[in-house]
Amino acid sequence: MRKGYFVDRYVHIDDRRYVTIWRRVEIGRGVIIRTNGDKPIRIGDYTQINPYSVIYGGDGVYIGKSVLIAPHCMLAAGNHDYRQKDKPMRDAGNLSAGPIVIEDDVWLGAHVTVTDGVTIGRGAVVAANAVVTKNVRPFSIVAGVPAREIGMREI
Repeated sequence: MRKGYFVDRYVHIDDRRYVTIWRRVEIGRGVIIRTNGDKPIRIGDYTQINPYSVIYGGDGVYIGKSVLIAPHCMLAAGNHDYRQKDKPMRDAGNLSAGPIVIEDDVWLGAHVTVTDGVTIGRGAVVAANAVVTKNVRPFSIVAGVPAREIGMREI
C-alpha cells in the first residue's frame, strides 16, 4: 500500500489531476480510467475496482464508499453527439445526460455496463452482465438488458 490506496502497476490513468482516490481503495490490473478535460472522477474510501474495468470520465464519475466493482465493468459517462449529421460522430463532440453517480455500498457484478447520467442508489446490487440505462433505487437488485428491478435487499 502507498498513500493509503493500492493501484496495480498495470493501471492506466489518463490525467491524474482530475482523479481523486480516497483511502484504502484497490484498483486491479488492467483498469483504464480516462478523464475528459476537467470533469472529475472520484473514488471513495474502501472501494474496490477489479481487473479490466474501464471508466470513461465524460461528464464526471462519482463512486461512493465501500463500492465493489467486479472485473470487466464499463462506466461510460458521456455519448457521442449522434443527433447531428454534419460531421462524423467521432468529431461531433459530447452529448451527455450528466455524471454517473454510484452511491455507497453498491455491488456491480462482472461485465456490468453503466451508461451516461445514471445514479445507482446506496446499497444496490447490479447483477452480472446487466446494462444500466436508468437510475437504480437504493437497496434494490437489478438485472438484465436493459437492467430492471427484480427485488429488494432485505434490511
